[in-house]
Amino acid sequence: MHTYTFLLILHVVAAIAFIGPMMLTPRLLNLICEPAGRDTLHKLHQQIAVAGWILLAGGLVLLYQQEWAWLHMGWMQLSLALFIGAQAIDHFWADKVEEEMEQGYAQAGARLKTWLCIKLAVFLTICALMIAKPALFA
Repeated sequence: MHTYTFLLILHVVAAIAFIGPMMLTPRLLNLICEPAGRDTLHKLHQQIAVAGWILLAGGLVLLYQQEWAWLHMGWMQLSLALFIGAQAIDHFWADKVEEEMEQGYAQAGARLKTWLCIKLAVFLTICALMIAKPALFA
C-alpha cells in the first residue's frame, strides 16, 4: 500500500471518529446534570479532540504530498475557511457556554445545542466538499 493511500484512509477514519461522536452530543447534553452523563460527554469531547488533531495532521501531510496544489482549488479554500471558522467559534465562544451550562444555566444549554447542530452541519458540508470536489469551485 502506498503511503498516500494509507494516509488517506487514516484521514477518512479520523473524520469518522471526529464527526460520529459529534452527532451524538446535542442529544447527550441532556445528561450533563448527572455525573455519568458528564463523564460520557467528557470522553466524547476527548475523542473528538484527538481525532481532530489526527485529522488536521493527516490533512496537512496529504496536502504536502500533493505539493499544496489543492490549496488553489475553491472547494479546498471553502473547506478550510469553514473549518477554521467553526474551530474559532468553538474555542472562543462555545467553551465558555459549556462552562455556563455546567453551572446550571438553562439558556446556555439551548445555545450550546444550537451551536453543536450548526457545527455538525458545517463539518458535514466540509465532508461533502472533500468527497465531491465540485468542479464549480475549481
